[in-house]
Amino acid sequence: MSSVNEDTSLKQHTITIDGQALNYVARAGHLVAYKGVGATKKAEAAIFYTSYTRDDLPREDRPVTFLWNGGPGSASIWLHMGSWGPKRLKSDAPNMPNPTVQPTSFPFEDNAISLLDKSDIVFVDPPGTGLSTAISPLRNADLWGTDIDAQVVADFIVAYTNKFNRQSSPKYLYGESYGGIRTPIVANLLEQAGTSGYVPDPSGKPAKVLAGFILNSPLVDYNSNCDMMDEQSSCEGYIPSYAMAADYFQKTTKRGNKTQDQYLGELRTLARTTFKKTLTTYFGPNDFSVPRSQSQWNTFAASTAGQTVLNQMAAYTGISAATWKSSFNYGPASFRTALVAGNTLGRYDARMKVPNGNSFAADDYINVAFLNQMKTYFPDFVNYKNKTAYQPLNDQTIQAWKWRRAGSSDFYPQSITDIQAVLTANPNSKMLILHGYEDVATPGFQTELDLESVNLGSRIPVKWFEGGHMIYNTEASRAPLKQTLNDYYALPAQDALDSAGASASAAQLQ
Repeated sequence: MSSVNEDTSLKQHTITIDGQALNYVARAGHLVAYKGVGATKKAEAAIFYTSYTRDDLPREDRPVTFLWNGGPGSASIWLHMGSWGPKRLKSDAPNMPNPTVQPTSFPFEDNAISLLDKSDIVFVDPPGTGLSTAISPLRNADLWGTDIDAQVVADFIVAYTNKFNRQSSPKYLYGESYGGIRTPIVANLLEQAGTSGYVPDPSGKPAKVLAGFILNSPLVDYNSNCDMMDEQSSCEGYIPSYAMAADYFQKTTKRGNKTQDQYLGELRTLARTTFKKTLTTYFGPNDFSVPRSQSQWNTFAASTAGQTVLNQMAAYTGISAATWKSSFNYGPASFRTALVAGNTLGRYDARMKVPNGNSFAADDYINVAFLNQMKTYFPDFVNYKNKTAYQPLNDQTIQAWKWRRAGSSDFYPQSITDIQAVLTANPNSKMLILHGYEDVATPGFQTELDLESVNLGSRIPVKWFEGGHMIYNTEASRAPLKQTLNDYYALPAQDALDSAGASASAAQLQ
């Protein structure tokens, strides 16, 4: 693309949330993300976005939240059609009336728990996804990399801020999945730039940079995730998710009458003690998939203590003691094909299963219906008409992705240092992480371990809900999720330098 029309479509709507009728405006269109400011700025990409705003409210008091999915290579369709927009598809995970047939539609309804009562919302598609594209002479592939991708998204936020005079608005970021990498980097870039890219606010109100961010089922460090690292790193973070999935399929009786939250506490202990002690004693540190000494491992496994460990792991996870003996650092790919005979479980939601050899994966169950809805949604609901096909998932993106970050010795990225940098620049930044119990793509306990490794475990609340990666697709979790988000937006700014204050703020979200 060499030229961009930055006009937007527009359509007025009303939605009722908690018994209150709210007027809002739906818009869709492209904005140019520019690198730099002033006379030297250069166009990078035409970013497609869809926004829902309550234009009748004072901008300095009205938050605006920017949302994106992950991949990399995913458009925002999954959040857009499933989570917090004014309309939503009811996919009712994990129910699959016929797991061999991919639905072409789901019930489409007003979203009774939309975020519009708390914040304006802007769904963002990175370059090469949705309808977003690089601007010539750049190609999409030039923008497919950990650092440049985050920079383009940050530049889009500045462009949106200027076009719609949102300089004085509290600004939030919401990222899902790989969004756990992208979002903190974007936040860090915004904090570093401050208000330097803003045009003067016609209202004269003080400009604001960032109020905080929310991570939905995030990955914050590729290097600690045993699935991403082919089990060469510890699978400790997956143990609670294995056990929760086993409990769902009644492959274990260990939970008993405990609530999921109570059981999670027990599973954290299992992972931290029984599993971790055994793994660190007999495996690693360079490769956790094979014992340091096969003979020492065999001797331990045959001992009374070893049998106790293996039987305990089997009792919690539904995976046999013999399997734990042969592969103690047990990876999620193996777990998903072993737990329920003849079936493969979803990676995003381990409660969903399809017969082995099925024509589609459990993770793809919703794809056709979501894309079909998009085809009519834009012209009908947002008044946006376009002849170009919307790209929900771009496989070329992840294949060509430049993972390594500038200055890093690791091939795969992490965003922990960016979270730390944001808190250094803005100690009052509000942060929240959401996880599903049965997510075996980006398990919540691994996120907790990653935060603990840099002493952020008590600073950033991690909230758990029934469900998988896309927690909002689980009907039972929608109301608790919305209440958690309501509480988050209502919280005063946190002071991360005051440990007592930080703990008190976190406790409000427990």
